[in-house]
Amino acid sequence: MFSKSSPSASSSPARASLVMLVFVYACQCRPATTPEVRSFIEPALLADEDITEGRFVGTLQASATTLDRTGTPTEFLTFNGGIPGPQIRVRQGDEVSIRFLNGLPDGHDWSSGVHWHGIEGYNASDGTPLTEVGILPGAETTYTFRATRPGVFWYHPHIRGAQAIFSGLYGPLIVVDPAEDELIARGVLPTDDRVLVLSDTWTSQGIVTSAESTNAMEIMNGTEGRELLVNGHLLPTLEVVAGSAVRLRLINSSITRFWRVSVPGHTLIRVGGEGGLLNHARVEGGSVTGERFDVETGASLGPAEVSLGYERGEVLLAPGERADVVLITDGVVGDEWPLRWEDSPRGRHEMWMEEGEMVMGDAADDGTRPGVEVARFRLVAGEEAPITLADGTPLLAAVGRSIDPVATPANAQWFDEAGTTLDEEMTHEEDENGEQVMTTWFGMNGVSWHPDHMAGPEQPMAPSAKSARIGDTIEWEVRNNSMMAHPYHLHGFSYQPYALVFWPDPDHATADNSAVRVPWSHDEFEDTTLIPPFASLYFRVHLSDPAGDGSAAGRWVQHCHILQHGENGMMSELVVSP
Repeated sequence: MFSKSSPSASSSPARASLVMLVFVYACQCRPATTPEVRSFIEPALLADEDITEGRFVGTLQASATTLDRTGTPTEFLTFNGGIPGPQIRVRQGDEVSIRFLNGLPDGHDWSSGVHWHGIEGYNASDGTPLTEVGILPGAETTYTFRATRPGVFWYHPHIRGAQAIFSGLYGPLIVVDPAEDELIARGVLPTDDRVLVLSDTWTSQGIVTSAESTNAMEIMNGTEGRELLVNGHLLPTLEVVAGSAVRLRLINSSITRFWRVSVPGHTLIRVGGEGGLLNHARVEGGSVTGERFDVETGASLGPAEVSLGYERGEVLLAPGERADVVLITDGVVGDEWPLRWEDSPRGRHEMWMEEGEMVMGDAADDGTRPGVEVARFRLVAGEEAPITLADGTPLLAAVGRSIDPVATPANAQWFDEAGTTLDEEMTHEEDENGEQVMTTWFGMNGVSWHPDHMAGPEQPMAPSAKSARIGDTIEWEVRNNSMMAHPYHLHGFSYQPYALVFWPDPDHATADNSAVRVPWSHDEFEDTTLIPPFASLYFRVHLSDPAGDGSAAGRWVQHCHILQHGENGMMSELVVSP
């Protein structure tokens, strides 16, 4: 992923003097051939309990539910009895009120809550250990917010999030942009609009296995399930009209798995994502051109090509990321096209013995694991509705709107690498028996932090916290100091990335000590962004208060969305004052 064209360099794996021998195995994705091919099922719409225009009221209940989704009846944790949970679909500007009931039974009797991933500006409803005391079984709470920004969002617990999501507690939240109606009427966007929630899990003997491993290598690499699900099912078939197009709102709800999605021989055209529709449609993937520069002097050393780790016309989603894409069905009735998951290099590790020492380095199968078909498109007869959409087609620009760049005022704050770093380390220590055992350490800004889910807003501030005020505009650098790619997620505020900088890798240093800067080629709002190994993400964020009453003030989590990393310390907070 994100490999740079540079002079060849030697690689030296990190070493750890360990006595314990660690066995590492690679789980192959379970081929989706055991169950019968199933019809595509759209996540059920959550019922609106209020008929008032501009207001949505609904109810979510967490419970244990037995479902046959992988060939064997299995007890999952669900919202309203389904996987994924019901689709919440509202329009931009709607007031949303969701009553949440924790109905988890004995055996799953831990506190819970709901985080609205990507929703801005309503701190009291963020659903994290910093904004509420965990909701105990039998208890309930109500979350309220206004859907100020259109886009593809989702919801999930933030307490024991890895296990909760791995067990089935997640669902889609779609905020519809009013501009979509005009673009559909003009034949730019298709009328066929589907939500695809991408997830994985691991079931065995009627239960979901643990995603709370204490195995250091599994924590480092993150838990990946062997069953790859689309809307909670193995290998569903989507029927689409030949000669038309289908819109796919993609959500990666996996706790670790990167979803590199492709339809071989066809192009996925991105029209939007985390911050709503784009100014212009984009075909992404392949490589991009950046500028190589001397790290010490800043002098330009000429252009450099950077591989994005996936092919042009594909989509790569790290955990927590979303994309809004269109597939044009330029085939004939009866054609079937696979939707595939392909592996992508992300910095998986493995360990081996070398000259009597335990050595850690890149896993041999990182980015090369066999791909698998996860869904299928079947072209059927129907009324054709062709569209005019290609790379560069105006979207918001066609209806007199635009995503404008976040301006940088003279008094903007600057949070540089001293403010936010993503750190990891694998080491060893003695256990109670004097044996050497391998351990992992994750942190942000050099601090490993674990909020108490039953302490709520009164708990001590993270030592690595940053502070700002409502109305501030911040220039922010988030630097990944590790050998792994990490998806960075900021709660409460959407930001605009403007550059990635690839710093010299200590194990793959270039002879000229150079780095590569890749500018963001378009304006877009995001809340979750993949940061490659030894790279910095630069973005601007304006700390707005949508309600105008100080609701955006409070403690906002920032963390890695490989959830075992975040829950093991790669987490901090942004404290926003009125």
